[in-house]
Amino acid sequence: MIFKKPTCFDGKLNGIEAGIDCGGSCSLFCGVDVSLPVTIWSRAFPVTANIYNLAAYVENPNQNAAVSKVDYEFLIYDTNNKLIGTRKGSTFIPPNQAFVVFEPRFNSGEIQVKSVSFEFTSPLVWQKKEPTINILPITVENIILDNNFNLPSLTAKVKNDSIHDIPPFSAVAILYDIDHNVINISKTDKDGILSNASLPISFTWPEALSNTPVKNDILIQINPFTTSF
Repeated sequence: MIFKKPTCFDGKLNGIEAGIDCGGSCSLFCGVDVSLPVTIWSRAFPVTANIYNLAAYVENPNQNAAVSKVDYEFLIYDTNNKLIGTRKGSTFIPPNQAFVVFEPRFNSGEIQVKSVSFEFTSPLVWQKKEPTINILPITVENIILDNNFNLPSLTAKVKNDSIHDIPPFSAVAILYDIDHNVINISKTDKDGILSNASLPISFTWPEALSNTPVKNDILIQINPFTTSF
């Protein structure tokens, strides 16, 4: 009888695995060893007329666990709590980080949107991954909010002080009122930043905001599975 060395891809519980092809020295975590991501809020933010941006603010509490791709779905409801539409997509889940899932320009027709729900719809396959954002000296500086009544905008500079070139990433701006309620949100995608370089970013809103922003937050979102470090 020929003995085959156990691997993390043989569909069997063997070697030092904690589950089938997971745990131990395998690159995948077993489900019992990770916590589910938590959706803090999901909202529809007005853009103009009956166009809305959809967003979900999610926290992954797992220190060194990430998901390379997972499907999701937004469900959009009117003022009578009737389902008026859906928006589906896929995203990565970064380790040990809050992140935003963003779907732009949902058209509700003549119907007013009241609420939005969000959920992940495919299995979460957790892989061992260091928290990229937390280990790199990437900072957001020179944040300036121009609360022009007709065309509010926010500008900033993303600085990469690391020895690594940063791959394509997204930046998400969140505006809060005095009670820390989210007023609106915007997202921009960038091609990356070279080592020891900086990059300007800007966000605009085509109509007046519903309230006066007194605080803002800019999240830098890098897919850890696209990095070489």
